[in-house]
Amino acid sequence: MDKGRSDRGRIEFELKFTGAPADAAALPVSDFFAAAAPDGGAWERLSSRYYDTNDGALAARGLSLRLREEGAELVQAVKAKRADAASRLEFECSLGRESDFPKAIGDDKTDSLIAGYRDRLLPVAKTTVDRWAAVVRFKGAEIELAVDLGSVEALDGEGRSFTGPLAEVELELLSGEPAAVFDFARLLTANAPLRFSTETKLGSALALLPGADPIGKSARLPLDPEMTAGEVLAMQLSDCAERAAFLQRAVIELRRPEGVHQMRVVLRRLRAIERIYRRYLRSDEIAGLAARAKALANALGPARDWDVFLDETLPAALEADYAPERLRELKARAEMKRAEGWAHAVRVISSPDFARFLIDLLAAGVLQDWRKGAKKKLARPVSEFAPAVLDRVLAKAFRVGEDVKGSTDLAARHPLRIALKKLRYPVQLFRDLYPKSLRKPYMSALSELQDAFGAVNDAVVAQHLADEAAKGGGEGAMRAAGFISGYKAAEAREAAKKIDAAFQAFEKMTPFWRNQ
Repeated sequence: MDKGRSDRGRIEFELKFTGAPADAAALPVSDFFAAAAPDGGAWERLSSRYYDTNDGALAARGLSLRLREEGAELVQAVKAKRADAASRLEFECSLGRESDFPKAIGDDKTDSLIAGYRDRLLPVAKTTVDRWAAVVRFKGAEIELAVDLGSVEALDGEGRSFTGPLAEVELELLSGEPAAVFDFARLLTANAPLRFSTETKLGSALALLPGADPIGKSARLPLDPEMTAGEVLAMQLSDCAERAAFLQRAVIELRRPEGVHQMRVVLRRLRAIERIYRRYLRSDEIAGLAARAKALANALGPARDWDVFLDETLPAALEADYAPERLRELKARAEMKRAEGWAHAVRVISSPDFARFLIDLLAAGVLQDWRKGAKKKLARPVSEFAPAVLDRVLAKAFRVGEDVKGSTDLAARHPLRIALKKLRYPVQLFRDLYPKSLRKPYMSALSELQDAFGAVNDAVVAQHLADEAAKGGGEGAMRAAGFISGYKAAEAREAAKKIDAAFQAFEKMTPFWRNQ
C-alpha cells in the first residue's frame, strides 16, 4: 500500500505481534480476518537492508536506517525511538537510484549524524518478507492489518550471516485514535495464537548474532527534572511493558533462568510504581494492572525458587564437608519439581491473558486514561515530587526497623526486609535525577543491607524446598534435606549477624535526594 513518500517526518503508531510461522500464515484466510477486513487484502514482496556502523552507533542513538525494495520503488526510511514503545518518528523518501543512499531527510540533527558516519555505514541485517495487508475500519479508525512472513538475516561484518524465521502481525494506525488500535489488538490476541512484541525487525535479526544477550538490561529512562510526575509515570508504564515483552523469548523459547528472574523484577517494579502513585489517582486502572502483576509473579515463583535451589544452593552443598551420598538423589527429585515449575511459567507467559496484560499495560502508558480525576500533584515537576515520595517510603522503613530492632527471631525481621524492598524500587526509579557521585554510597549501603536480608530469606526458602523435594523419597532423602536445612541455617545466622550493624549505619546516612 503506497501511502506517499516525502521528506517530512511523521509519527508511526504501531502495535506488533509474533507467532509460529504456520499460525501466522493461516491468518489471512481465517474467519477472524475475513470479518475484520471484508474488502480483503493483497500480497507483496518486500526486501530490506538495515545499515549501521560496526559498533552500532546509530542504534545507540535510537535510530535505524533502512533501504527497502517495494516493487519497482526504492525507499529509504529513517526511524527514531520515542518515549513510548508504540510510536516512532519516521522519515521516508523515494530514491531514484541506490547510489543516492543515504539521502538527507530534512532533519538537520539526524542528517548531520548520519553524514558523520557515512563512510562507516555497512549492512548489518536483511529481511525478506511476503506481506499480506488490508485496511480494517474499527471504532472510527483506519488500521493497516499486515502479516509478514519470511526471514531475517544478521550480518556480523566479517562475512558471516545468521538467519532465522520471521512471522509477525502489525497493526498500524492510518487515521483515528490510538485507543482503537489497542482495542483491536485485544480482539486479535483473543482470536489468534500470537505474542505481543515491541521488537523491531532489525532487533530480531541482531538477536541471532553469536553473543547476543537475550536478557539485556533494563533501560535507563531519560528523566528530566522538569518533567511532570505524570509524564514520568507514563514513561515508566511504557518501559515496563517494553521490558516484559522483550523477556518473553528468554522465558518461552530459551528457558533462561535469568529470564524468569528479570520478568519477576519487572512485575515487582510495576507494583512499586503503583504504590508510589496510588494516592494521587482516582482511577483504579494501574491498581488493576499491579494486582495482575502480583498474580503473574506468583505464578513464576516456583520456577525461580527451584532455579536458585538447583543452581546455587545444591552445588555449594555438594562441595561441603560431610555432604550425604543421597544429596544427588535429592537433586534429581528437585529437577522434576523445577521442570513442573517451568512448564507452568511458560504456559502463563505464552497465554492470551499475558498478551492482554502487556497490551493493557502499554495502553496505560500511551493513552493515560488514569489522568482523569488525578490530583494536581501529578502536574508538579518530578524534581519536587520524587523527594517527597522517597522521604515517605524511607520513614516507613525506619518505623518498621524500630519495631524489630534487637530481635533475634529471623522471621520477625521479615517485615523490615519487605519495607527495604519497597524503598529500593522508588530509589531506583528516581535515581537518574541525581548525580551518580551523590547516590552511589547510599545505594551501595542499601544494596549491602538487602543482600544480608536476601541471604536469610534464601535460607528459609531453601529449607522449605529441600523438604518438598524429599517428600516420598524415604529416609535417605529426608536426611539429605536435613543436611540442606542445617547448611543453610548456618549461612542465615552468619548473614543475620551483619544486619543490625548494616541497618544502623544506613540509618545514619543522609539520603542522596537531600544532598542537592
